[in-house]
Amino acid sequence: MIRFDPTHAKKEHLIDLLHQWSTLREAIQEAFKMKTSDTHQQMNIGIKLYQDLLVQVSESDSFDQEELKDYEILPLNGQERYTFIIMNSNRYSAFCQLNELFDETNKKIARLRIKAT
Repeated sequence: MIRFDPTHAKKEHLIDLLHQWSTLREAIQEAFKMKTSDTHQQMNIGIKLYQDLLVQVSESDSFDQEELKDYEILPLNGQERYTFIIMNSNRYSAFCQLNELFDETNKKIARLRIKAT
């Protein structure tokens, strides 16, 4: 198991990453709405941000998709949802799943942070 690391999960450590996602989320939503060609590229950036979030708050130095199921911080059905996102990154439904993963992971971070104190 790749454990949650509360020392790296403080709000001040995550604020920049979560702000990047918030900005990117709006851009991806607009790209899907306008059916622009850079949607896939923006989704890949969002996927990378999610990977960075997992590594940031865990006792891990780098992201390895083979170890995804081992992350304590991963929400329910996180591995299956992540795989769906990777396989369908050009679909709006994958964007919705990525957004939900960010939201649910952020909630789990808060819960585990409180539990650790």
